[in-house]
Amino acid sequence: MHHSASKMESKFEVGDLVWAKMKGFPSWPGKVIAPKDEVKKPLKKTLHHFVFFFGSENYAWIPEENIYLYAANRNKFKLNSRIPKGYKEALEAIEDEVKAQPATKNSRTLELPSIDEELAQIFPGSSDSPIKDYSREPMGGKKPKQLKKDATPVKDKKERKSIGTGTVGRPPKVKDETSRKSTGSLPVKKRMSSLSEEELKAKKQKLFAEGRMNTKIKAKPSTNSVQDIPMDVNQEDLPLSPPRESPTKSPNSSTHNKSTSGLLIEEAVKKPLKPIIPTPLRIGFLGLGIMGQGMVMNLLRSGHEVTVWNRTAQKCKEFISAGAFKGNNPAEVVQACDMTFACVSDSTAVKDLVFGNFGVLQGITKGKCYIEMSTIDEDTMQDVAEAINARGGVFLEAPVVGSRVPALEGQLIILASGDRKLFDDCYTCFEAIAKKFLFLGPEIGGATRMKLIVNMIMGTTMASLAEGMAMAEKVGLDQEDVAEVLSLGSLSCPTVIHKSQAILNQKYDPHFPLMHQQKDLRLALLLGDKVEQPLYVASAANELYKKARRLGYAESDIAAVYRAASS
Repeated sequence: MHHSASKMESKFEVGDLVWAKMKGFPSWPGKVIAPKDEVKKPLKKTLHHFVFFFGSENYAWIPEENIYLYAANRNKFKLNSRIPKGYKEALEAIEDEVKAQPATKNSRTLELPSIDEELAQIFPGSSDSPIKDYSREPMGGKKPKQLKKDATPVKDKKERKSIGTGTVGRPPKVKDETSRKSTGSLPVKKRMSSLSEEELKAKKQKLFAEGRMNTKIKAKPSTNSVQDIPMDVNQEDLPLSPPRESPTKSPNSSTHNKSTSGLLIEEAVKKPLKPIIPTPLRIGFLGLGIMGQGMVMNLLRSGHEVTVWNRTAQKCKEFISAGAFKGNNPAEVVQACDMTFACVSDSTAVKDLVFGNFGVLQGITKGKCYIEMSTIDEDTMQDVAEAINARGGVFLEAPVVGSRVPALEGQLIILASGDRKLFDDCYTCFEAIAKKFLFLGPEIGGATRMKLIVNMIMGTTMASLAEGMAMAEKVGLDQEDVAEVLSLGSLSCPTVIHKSQAILNQKYDPHFPLMHQQKDLRLALLLGDKVEQPLYVASAANELYKKARRLGYAESDIAAVYRAASS
C-alpha cells in the first residue's frame, strides 16, 4: 500500500477516500489503491501512498503529508472558483463512493494538519506561474529558472522555411511515469455559413462533378442540414482500435458530434485540396479541440496517414470515419508514429499530456519526434523539450497563429523553434495546415515568445474595438456606421471587420475562445515581468477580459469582450 525504507506507521489504508495534492495542481478527490506494477515507486524514504484520481482516471504515488481523509475535510479543499476540467466529475464520483462505503469507514478522522500544511494548501504557489515537478524524470543537471526579473536570451537571426527530408522512428519501448490530472478540449459550435443551403448544395454537386472532393470524405444527403461522414473504415480492423468493452457512443446519439461532422464536411467542400505529396512518415495528432480538428482534417485531405487521440474519445469518431486511425492513449500514439503533433488548451493540459500516466513521455524512445503546437508559457515548453530530449527524442515547438476558420482552411501561420531537421521533415504536414511556416532558430522558447507577442497585440486590438463600439452606442452613433468606416480606412483588417460584425449581430460562436485570449495576455504579462518591460495597454486589456470571464463569456469568442466593455 505504501513505500518506505523502514517500517512507518501509516494513517491510511487501501480503500480510503482522500484529498490528494500534487505539485502544481489543487487538492483532488482520490482513493488509496493497491500499487500498479507499471508505475515506479518513488526513491524518497518518506511514506507514500498510491492514489487513484477520480475524474481523470490517473494514479500516482503521493507523499502522506499531502493526503487528507475526504470525509473529515469534505469542504476544506473544495474549489469554489477557477474550477478545472474534470473537477466536478471527480467530486460526483467520490460522493458516489462515499455513499457506497460503510458509514464506519467514512467516520474516520485524522489529527488536524500543522500550520505549515495549512499554508501549503492555501498558498500552493503563484497560480499564474507554472510550478515544475521533476519527480518523474532525472533532468540531467537541469538548472532552476527564475520566473521573474530574468533577462530573456536574444533570438538568433531568423531563418526562413526550407524543404527537408529524412527518416525518423524507432521500435517503441514503454517506460513508467506518474500522473497529472486531466484537462479537456472545449466543445465546438457549428459556424454559421455565409451560403444558403441551396448554394451549398449546388457547390457540392459542382465539386463532385469536377472530381475535387477527397475520396476519403464523402457527403451524403440527410434529413437535416447537417452532413455526416460515412464510416468507410471498420474500427475493429484498426491497429489501434479501443478494447471492445470501452464505453463509446453512437455518432448519431450526440447532437454535438453531428454538428462537428457537419462543420468539417461543410468546410471541406468550400476549398479545393492543396497539391501536396504527403510524407510516407506516420503522423500522430493529440488534441481535437477547435484548432486540432481543422489541422487533422487537412492532414487527412492531403493524404497523410494520421493516428488521433483526444481526452474525450467521442471526438475521434468523425476522423476515424474520414480515414484516421485511433490511439487509446498518448503513449500508444507516439509509439505507433514517427512524429507526433499536439495542440491542447494550456500549460496544465500539456503537462498532463506529456507527464501523465500513459503520456507522451512514456512513448518516447530514441529518434521519436514530438511537435508541441500549444500556446503555453516558455518555462513549460522548455521543461517538455528537456524531458523529450532526455529520452532520446527530437523536439520542435510550433505554436500556430490563427483561429478556427484558418485552421479549417489550411491557412494558419506556424512559428517554429528547436530541431531544424525535424522542421524540414514536417514540411508536407505544415504545407497541409498552414499558408506560411517560419523557423525562428534552434533556441526553445523563441517561437513561444513570438506567439505571445502576436496574441497580446490581438487581444489589445480586440479590447480597443470593443470599447470603441461601446462608446459609439453611448454617444448615439449607429454602430453599423462605425463598422463601415473602420472597414474603409487604414484600420481595415480581417480582425476588425469580422469582430465588428460579430458585435453587431451579437454572435459569439467561439472562433478563438475568450478564456484562451485572456490566458495568453496573462502569459505575455508574465514574460514582460521577466524582462522588466512595462505593458500598460496589455495589462488594462487583460482586466477587461477577466471581467468578461466573470460575466460568463469564457467559452465565447473574443468578440464577447464587448459585453464587458458595454456593461
